[in-house]
Amino acid sequence: MNSETKRPNYRHVELAQKILDIAGERGISPGERLAEQALASLCNVSRTPIRKALQVLAERGLVTAETEGGYVLSADPVVTARLDNSSEGDGESEIYGAILRDLAAGRIAETQTVAALQRRYDVSRQVVQNALMKLSEENLAERGPGQQWVLKQFAINSDAAAKSYEYRLATEPLALTLPDFRRDLPALISLRQSMLILKGMSEKSFDQKLFERTDFDFHMLIAKGCGNPFLCEALVNHHRRRRAVPLAGHVAVFRLMQSNLEHLQILEQVERGQMELAADLMRVHLQLSRSQRPRLAGRGVPPAFKLVSR
Repeated sequence: MNSETKRPNYRHVELAQKILDIAGERGISPGERLAEQALASLCNVSRTPIRKALQVLAERGLVTAETEGGYVLSADPVVTARLDNSSEGDGESEIYGAILRDLAAGRIAETQTVAALQRRYDVSRQVVQNALMKLSEENLAERGPGQQWVLKQFAINSDAAAKSYEYRLATEPLALTLPDFRRDLPALISLRQSMLILKGMSEKSFDQKLFERTDFDFHMLIAKGCGNPFLCEALVNHHRRRRAVPLAGHVAVFRLMQSNLEHLQILEQVERGQMELAADLMRVHLQLSRSQRPRLAGRGVPPAFKLVSR
């Protein structure tokens, strides 16, 4: 078996990350068993891909196979860095990135076909289809009429950062004040643990990967807890998109540390049930992030998709 066939499918890597996210949200600790059927239900897939994802985690030393079958968690999901998808063997990542860069630069039109992208990038039909499916999952593309695909340039153009903050200022504080907002206490406790770990770090030792994960989980927690399925769906899609295409530019570590403290303050008010105060703090947090974002943010997608402040 050559090295290419040993590489995990990127979808199994993504599912493995989802299992870690669930473990973190539900406060599952190292040594506890991971139930396949429960994970399959939570991830809305069958047990077969769950087993593949658990094998990916086992290969990376994050879970341990039991002699009688099944797996137990062997690493703390709260402090584990997000899994790297770059090991996929068919080139989806490269084409995915190339499509985004060319779209942001205006080198390709928003409406495309698989055949046209095949010719442009000189790759197989399957590679292009997989890349488009990944873009679709991250709300960056959708199927058009016939054989067409519509790419969403507005999500990555020069105005994307400003429009994103404008949208979030109108929706995230609102989500916190809806009457059916549900507080997921295990997830809140897990998030608080991550934020306190970050709070205890110096500017030199600050873990930006852990911040990236905690930032995403924090905003997703609010989206999923809002109690309104329409707003939840819109916010979840938006946060997945912004994670997939971070804004261009560099933000000082000090701002990331400050942002983490702002997250912690909001979380504390949510735990106390002070939702109006939490909404006010969220509004201030987003305004600060918007005012301190890089001047070059949004001017095209960079070759390396680097994280900036959220």
